[in-house]
Amino acid sequence: MKLSDALVQGFLSLGVRHVFGVSGANIEHLHDAIFRLQSDKLQSVLAKTETGAAFMADAQARVHGVLGVCCATSGGGMMNLAVGIAESFQASVPVLAIVGQTPTNLDGRGAFQESTGIGRTVDALGMWRAMTKFAARIEDETHFWALFRDALVEALEGRPGPSVLLIPRDLFDREVGEMPEWFPRSVDELRSTVPVDALGYHGLVAALRKAKHPALLVGPAAVSNAGVSFLKRFAEATQIPVFTTMEAVSSFPQDHHLFAGIVGAAGHPSAHAFLNEKADTIVVVGSDLGAMVRGSIATGLERAKTILVHAEPSEAARALPARLVVRGDIEAVFKKLLEAHRTEHFAWRSSVPELTRFAPMLLDGEPDTAGLLQSEAIDVLDRYLPDGSHVFVDAGNCAAAALHGMTLSRVSSATIALGMGGMGYSVAGAIGAQLLAAPGERTIVICGDGAFLMLGLEVHTAVELGLPILFVVFNNAAHGMCVTRQDLMFNGRHEATSYDRVSIATTARGLGPYNRLWVGRASTRAEMARMIAQYEAQSPMTGVLELVLEREEMPPFAPFLKPDAPKVSVRPPAFAMPAE
Repeated sequence: MKLSDALVQGFLSLGVRHVFGVSGANIEHLHDAIFRLQSDKLQSVLAKTETGAAFMADAQARVHGVLGVCCATSGGGMMNLAVGIAESFQASVPVLAIVGQTPTNLDGRGAFQESTGIGRTVDALGMWRAMTKFAARIEDETHFWALFRDALVEALEGRPGPSVLLIPRDLFDREVGEMPEWFPRSVDELRSTVPVDALGYHGLVAALRKAKHPALLVGPAAVSNAGVSFLKRFAEATQIPVFTTMEAVSSFPQDHHLFAGIVGAAGHPSAHAFLNEKADTIVVVGSDLGAMVRGSIATGLERAKTILVHAEPSEAARALPARLVVRGDIEAVFKKLLEAHRTEHFAWRSSVPELTRFAPMLLDGEPDTAGLLQSEAIDVLDRYLPDGSHVFVDAGNCAAAALHGMTLSRVSSATIALGMGGMGYSVAGAIGAQLLAAPGERTIVICGDGAFLMLGLEVHTAVELGLPILFVVFNNAAHGMCVTRQDLMFNGRHEATSYDRVSIATTARGLGPYNRLWVGRASTRAEMARMIAQYEAQSPMTGVLELVLEREEMPPFAPFLKPDAPKVSVRPPAFAMPAE
C-alpha cells in the first residue's frame, strides 16, 4: 500500500470524517488518494485558506470531542496553516496536520518552497516543534506507521494538542505495507485516563468539610473531559454555586438556580464580587487560570482556600503556585465526591449570589442618534437562538458583549478561541463544527467586520457544503476592542484600527446564489428582528446578516470598567437548601 493510501486507510480506521485543507503540489497525493478510494465516510473539505482549514479542524475537535485533521502544501500553505495549529496548541485541542514537503532528492539544492533548514530555507521541523506536542519529518517510508501512530498518541493522550507530520512529495508514492496489527483502530484507544491522586483528593474532601462558602469554577478541560455530568450532579446534591470561565460558558446551564455567573475579562461583576469577597473555598475545575480568567478574581484566589482539579494541572499550578492540586481525571474526581457525599453529607446553605451584568452605556462623546446598538443586537440574538444550536463568538467587543449578555442555556455548545485569540476563528471554525452537528442542529456565528474581512470568504465554503450557519457580522468599520483601548489608554488617538466602512452584505452576496445563500442587512432593532424572521422562513441554508452600528458602546470588559460602573440585576439571589 502506498503511503498516501495508508494515510487515508488510517483516517478511516480511526473514524475521521473530514480532512480540511487546500491542495497544492506537495500535498496533492493525499487528495488524490481520498478521491481514488472513494469512501463516503471521508470527505475532503476545500477551505479558502489554510488558516481557515486549521480553524475548521480545531473547532470540529473542540466541539465534538474528535480528532481534527487538516493538511497543507509546502511554502506559504504551510505557513498559513501554522496560525491555526498555534491556536490548537495554546488551547490543548487534538489536531493532526499533514504537511507536504519538497522531494528529498532536492534537499539543500534550492527546491521551490524548500523548508529543510539548509542554507537560507525555513527550518520547518524546528518551527513546528515550537507549537505542537509532536512533530516529525518522515525521511524513510519504513518508519511511516510508527511515526503515524506516535503523532496520534501525542495528539490524544494526556493533555491533548496538535501533532504534525512533514511528508516529502516522493514519499507519498512509496510502499509502506499493510496496516500493522498494533496500529490503533479507534480514537478512544488512544485517550488516557489519569488516575486520581489520593493525597490531593483527600485534601479536597477535608477542605470541603470545613468550607462555609464554597464555589466551583469550571473551565474548558472539564467539558472535553466529560466530567460535567458528574460535576452537575455533585453541585445539585450539595447545592454548591457553580461559576464558569468564558471558554466553558455552555458547561453548566445558565438558567439553573445554581449557576452563579461567568468569570473573566468579560465576566459578571456579581461573580467576581462573590469569589473575591465571600467564597472561602474555590475549587477550580479544568481551567489553566490564564490571565483572562485570573485577573478579575486574583484577590479571591489568594484569599480563599483554592484547590486545582485537573488531569494536567501544570499550567494552572504555574499561574497560581503553592495551592492544593488534585491531579486526576475530572469525571473520576466528581464521581468519587458523589460517593463521598453519601457519608460526608456535604451541603451548604449559603446563597447563590444575585447575578448582575454591566449596564450598556455609550462611549463618551458618542452622538445621541437613533440606530442599532450592540447591546440591543445581543438581546435580539439571545431571544432568537434555536434550541440545540452551536454558537461561535469571535474576538473583540461583540464577543465580550455576547458572552456577558446572552443566556446560553438552550445551546449545545458555545465556543470562543482564547488560545491565540485570532480574529476570524469563528467564521471558519463554525464550518468544522456544523459538519458533525446532529440532524436539526444549526450554528450561529457572532463576529465583527474585522474578523469577516480576514476569513469571510469561508462563507463560500459553507455555501458549497450546504451548511445551515448564520453568520452575524457586527459592522462598526473598526477593530472595536482596539479602538476602545486607544480611547481609554491613548487619549483617543486612533491609529491602524479603523477604516472606510465595507458593505458586508454586498460582499457576501457574491459568495453564493439566492437559493443557497441568504443575505440581510439591518441598522435598527426592528430591522434586525425582521431580517431574522426572513432568514428563518428560508432556512435551513447559509446566511449572512450584517448589523450596521453607527454608535459605539463601552464593551462589558472588566479591564476597561471602573468598580462603580452601573450594573443591572439579571436574577435575584437563589437561596440553596441542603440536600435531603
